Amino acid sequence: MMKKTKKTMLPLQLIVIICLSYGQAEDSTNKQPTSDDSRDPFITLFSGLSAEVGNLRREVEDLRKSCNSVGVAFSAALRPSIQDNEGYGNTGPFQENTNLVHSHVITNVGNAFSPRTGAFTAPVHGVYYFTFTSYAWKKEANIGVALYKNQEQVALVYEYQDKGDNEDFASNGATLQLAKGDIVYLVLPSGFQVTSNAYKNLSTFSGFLLFQVE
Repeated sequence: MMKKTKKTMLPLQLIVIICLSYGQAEDSTNKQPTSDDSRDPFITLFSGLSAEVGNLRREVEDLRKSCNSVGVAFSAALRPSIQDNEGYGNTGPFQENTNLVHSHVITNVGNAFSPRTGAFTAPVHGVYYFTFTSYAWKKEANIGVALYKNQEQVALVYEYQDKGDNEDFASNGATLQLAKGDIVYLVLPSGFQVTSNAYKNLSTFSGFLLFQVE
């Protein structure tokens, strides 16, 4: 019975010794100063994954915002009401300021431009860019057009065509911050005229959304 007892107790003694030795080794390790290089590799891996997940969340949010953004862009050309054999015709002069209706649509992404009224209506709050070109083929005449935001004139092209200069282009543009529902359009000032063609896009009006704002 004694021999049997000794054989049973031997493994227990070994286990106690091993545990004590491991505890002492761990204490000595803990007393050493820690550095980034001695960190648990699992902690390092977890920290890296957490940062990566954060970056992915931001990228997904940016993509969501870009997918929800509104595409807005248009270009339209003026057409003459009366034309000659080559398709040219003048609009104006009129006694009062007159809205120009660029009825020939080249591009109208978002359908914010109306070829019936010639006005662009902002579909969202944002910053937009507009550009316009007027063409003239007339001697001794005032030529040019004005860009309006709601009831305010924001840009103008103007020239007096003398006897020796009967054909010209003039362009201008503006960056505008618009609220939803604001309108932008071109006006022919009183006493002015502009030339267009039934088959060529000479006098044009264009605009597009740069970015939305809250």
